[in-house]
Amino acid sequence: MSSEKSNKKVFWGVQFLILFVIIVILVILATPSILKSRKKTAMVQAINNMKQVHLIMMDFEQDFGSFPDANTAKMRPSLHAFTGNYSNQFLGQLIAGGYTPSEEIFFAEGGNPSGNRKPDNIIQPSNQILQAGECGISYVLVTGGSAKIKVLRGLSSCDNGGTPYLCAPVMRGGQDAVFRPIKRAYEGRGVYMRIDGAAKYEWLDENNRIKLSGTKRSLFETGEGTVWGSGENALVPTVLTPQ
Repeated sequence: MSSEKSNKKVFWGVQFLILFVIIVILVILATPSILKSRKKTAMVQAINNMKQVHLIMMDFEQDFGSFPDANTAKMRPSLHAFTGNYSNQFLGQLIAGGYTPSEEIFFAEGGNPSGNRKPDNIIQPSNQILQAGECGISYVLVTGGSAKIKVLRGLSSCDNGGTPYLCAPVMRGGQDAVFRPIKRAYEGRGVYMRIDGAAKYEWLDENNRIKLSGTKRSLFETGEGTVWGSGENALVPTVLTPQ
């Protein structure tokens, strides 16, 4: 009798061991897929947020004639404070103007130098709108064009549809943006939104600039054959990073 009990204990012990090994193997096999899914989630979220911002931007342009800039800030008292040297200051016009109550759509993982702090959606009083650290999307202003404007202005649907005006995650702005190479979240790519509403993601080159597919040019490289144009009517981009 005692022998039978002992045999049963051994039997069930072996069964539990086999079950444990199977579970461990399944977890090991599933881990790469889970990690890859998390990677894609961050990049997809950034793209989806940019798409939402783009829709709001079109409504803003209908009312103001261009995307947010220093000139549009002068057109309505509620926008006066939303200019400066950072993307969140100009993008804040979209919230202050009543086009969206959400700060969350301006989040992009790794896009802010302060880290991955998510927006708190507190927009009252207005000085709480997109405070430092709450925005992860960089914003593009330009000089030049047919009007030969020497001051930075917002783009509009009148400009080349392929022109990028939102991007992430940018490490250093200026006339040729340097992207933050985050392999975990973006798989070594950068994302951007064009005026025509196309959201793109492209590989970064060895200098951490977006390399346009099928060309040797970077996203913000100007000159003949680029969306920025050449000659007297060429546009010169300035990428503003978040504060």
